Amino acid sequence: MELIIYKPSQVLTFENGALKVLSDVDIVIKDGKIAQVKKLSVLPKNIKIISAENCVVLPGFVDSHTHLVFKSLRSKEFFMRLDGISYEQILAQGGGILSTVKEVRETDENELYEIARERILSMLKWGTTTVEIKSGYGLSWKHELKMLRVINRLRKDLKDKITVIATFMGAHAIPPNRSLREYTKELIEVMIPQVSKKKLAQFVDVFCEKFVFPPKQAEKILTTAKKYGLIIKIHADEIENSGGTELAGRLGCISAEHLNYATLTGLRLLKKKQVVCVLLPGTTFFLKSRKKPPVQEMRKLGLPIALASDFNPGTCPIYQMPIIITLGCLLYGLSPQEALCAATINGAKALGLNHKIGLISEGYDADLIILNTSNYKELFFQLGTNLIRSVIKQGRVVLSN
Repeated sequence: MELIIYKPSQVLTFENGALKVLSDVDIVIKDGKIAQVKKLSVLPKNIKIISAENCVVLPGFVDSHTHLVFKSLRSKEFFMRLDGISYEQILAQGGGILSTVKEVRETDENELYEIARERILSMLKWGTTTVEIKSGYGLSWKHELKMLRVINRLRKDLKDKITVIATFMGAHAIPPNRSLREYTKELIEVMIPQVSKKKLAQFVDVFCEKFVFPPKQAEKILTTAKKYGLIIKIHADEIENSGGTELAGRLGCISAEHLNYATLTGLRLLKKKQVVCVLLPGTTFFLKSRKKPPVQEMRKLGLPIALASDFNPGTCPIYQMPIIITLGCLLYGLSPQEALCAATINGAKALGLNHKIGLISEGYDADLIILNTSNYKELFFQLGTNLIRSVIKQGRVVLSN
């Protein structure tokens, strides 16, 4: 099957991490791949043509960090934080992750699937064509397995519309009535070997903070994951400086996520291994965090920066990537060009997919968005307005607003 996107006002792609705005080009798609990006002097006959006049075409958004399999939002905690109660205090009172864990354990697998499916389809309407989903609200093998089954059902059932990537994050919190030592032992000896054996996830993530999984335990978990052939990620230095960034660099994680309290020493270690810095401005916004990732130092070191939603029930209910990229500019000081790169090709890099998605270039998957505007900068300014006209997944129009 062939498809031509004809006469767009702007086509956005990237070269060496820099935005390239192409004009006066058309896009030829064949067998789900981008075949040509050039001006066509003559339009072939008997080929489907999509007119993109007065529109912008860009790669589909890659949301490389979400926790979207859960039952309900924890809106009550938003008002607690407005009253000055900290994340750690909410967790100590049985709220936070642990309250979601209780709900997930009590919810039927099919119900979790249907709720998550609707969320993913909503993301698609806002231009997300690839989404990573972490487990971590089960905190026992029985319930983590339930979450991973849901994620893999979503991956199979929605593969024609959106790419779903599974991450095992049993190391998200310490479950009630378990010690750090015994739960870490279960993760290492039971859960990770089973995840690998059953091919339930491609990645393993751990929440490395002193009050959750300190670096010593996080290293044991991630080293075990590597031994079993899984690719490692880490939630690092979100709440305090815990040494998570340094650990990510030493172990060669594919990505380190949050990084609010990352040190220069840690960032230099990330640079040596080309670890992707996945930044999550929606969470910074909702937690009213004064501390922000050291973007200027990342920029000076030439570290790849990705933006993701961190969509979750308690600290970020935002799943719309256009809002996330605007927050990346407003809160972190990213330029619009950096933010677009961060939400596409660098998001793909955080998932090891930058060889096939995230660029408009010959040979890449035709995962594309058409915006209902002639200037890409409107995407940043019109916060909350959905400018997505069409979403194309591997050469097929899967959504048309």
